[in-house]
Amino acid sequence: MIFNIAVSLFVVGAVLGIILLVFLIVMNIILSKRLDPILFKEPWFNPQQLTMFDAWPLSFIKTVIFMFLIAYPDYIRKKKRFKDLKVVPEVQPSIKLACKIYTALHLLTVFIAASWLIFIFGVYAIDNWFS
Repeated sequence: MIFNIAVSLFVVGAVLGIILLVFLIVMNIILSKRLDPILFKEPWFNPQQLTMFDAWPLSFIKTVIFMFLIAYPDYIRKKKRFKDLKVVPEVQPSIKLACKIYTALHLLTVFIAASWLIFIFGVYAIDNWFS
């Protein structure tokens, strides 16, 4: 039973990870074309970040930042990076919905990964420390 739970959590996390990676690649293509000319410049990114986030694979970090900005603009504008941003660039409702789906799946994947690690550590601790 323990093996089945561990494998199930791992498989669900791996499948979600693959879905998120494909989703992220597609959103990177879409959002880079639309938002790079508007947001990917000096006041919001420092010169080192402009160099780093311009190339693959670190450009995905920039895409995740943009997706969180689109999905939750009021929350993200309170943070340090986009504090001076007056108006969030408008995107189609479908892209806004895709960004919200991605952020929810992202957080679900992190929760599943943490659950798997806690479960594996708990089984190890019970097996080795308390027997």
